[in-house]
Amino acid sequence: MDFSMDRTCPKCDGTMEWGVATANGMLFGAVIPKDEPSLLFVVPGTTTSINPLVAFKQGIEDEPANRGYLIVGLRCAKCGFLEFYAKQKTPI
Repeated sequence: MDFSMDRTCPKCDGTMEWGVATANGMLFGAVIPKDEPSLLFVVPGTTTSINPLVAFKQGIEDEPANRGYLIVGLRCAKCGFLEFYAKQKTPI
């Protein structure tokens, strides 16, 4: 997705403007620049067992872990329609 291009709203033909999702007021959140995304889209992996031996076995068998993606998006200046994209993978 190229956010440098002008986009038209699919709902009302208004102008779409790009931005990032932010989580204001979250406790213990990481301090990041205001123009960087701060919400994550997470694709869940295999849940880790509470049994330490099973959890260790899961780790050495390379079961899929959670995958996190930074959220960016577009907002229509006319009707407020939002489009979100999971732009880049990030460590969770």
